[in-house]
Amino acid sequence: MKTNIPARAARIDWSALARALLKPLALVLALVLVVFVVAAPSEKKRSAPAVPMMNKVLMIGDSLSVAKFGDVMRDFLVSTCGARNVAVFASCGSSPENWLRPEPTFFTKCGYREQTPARSVVLDRRLHLATPKIETLVATYRPDTVIVQLGTNWMDRLTTSDTPQKEAELSDMLDRFIAAARGRRAVRILWIMPPDSSHFSKRVQSTVKNLISAAARRDGFEMIPSRIHYVPGKTGRDGVHYNPEASEEWAREVIARIKRKLLLSEIYAGR
Repeated sequence: MKTNIPARAARIDWSALARALLKPLALVLALVLVVFVVAAPSEKKRSAPAVPMMNKVLMIGDSLSVAKFGDVMRDFLVSTCGARNVAVFASCGSSPENWLRPEPTFFTKCGYREQTPARSVVLDRRLHLATPKIETLVATYRPDTVIVQLGTNWMDRLTTSDTPQKEAELSDMLDRFIAAARGRRAVRILWIMPPDSSHFSKRVQSTVKNLISAAARRDGFEMIPSRIHYVPGKTGRDGVHYNPEASEEWAREVIARIKRKLLLSEIYAGR
């Protein structure tokens, strides 16, 4: 007679069960990881503060920057970079060569602006003040951006003498000026193109703009167009200098273009 032996319980394959459970879990974890990786950069961009690509600025100009245009530009630069990081110099009657160290010292007789961390001076009286040299300014203030508003005073010279030799001389001056403005550092240069003038012929104005444009291609700096138009009796009286209202309009347009360039730089840099 056989003894009643209880039937052995069926053996459960735990490894197969674990594999069956882990597969969907691994899939869920993989999906979560993909979502995190994709979402992380956009979240970083959204929360990162907007940091301007312009931190320390030196601005150089002529009589147009001594006047109201210079006031508006100075206020914009100070509000953007802080007063400690801004230096603005403008000398009435000056051209690029007047700021170069090898050239004779240029004494302005009609106006001067100096905005530095140490002092703020605007003089429109007929004082004989020496125009500083850009090599000294770059070494002193160590800017990462140099803004240039020059070129209008060349129009007087080209009106009386516009020859291929003269244009070649001015081209050489531009190359030397840009080299001096850059110094030994990777300095970004923004050149504000001369605004419209009813005093000078379109030919002369085009010549100056073409000289600056050609230098920009050679030397790798950026141009800021000036789209304002001179209306005699409305925007000014002498065909060259703008009244305060028109100067402010011009400055606002230039500032908008600079801001767009800064925004594009931030996007390009992935900020």
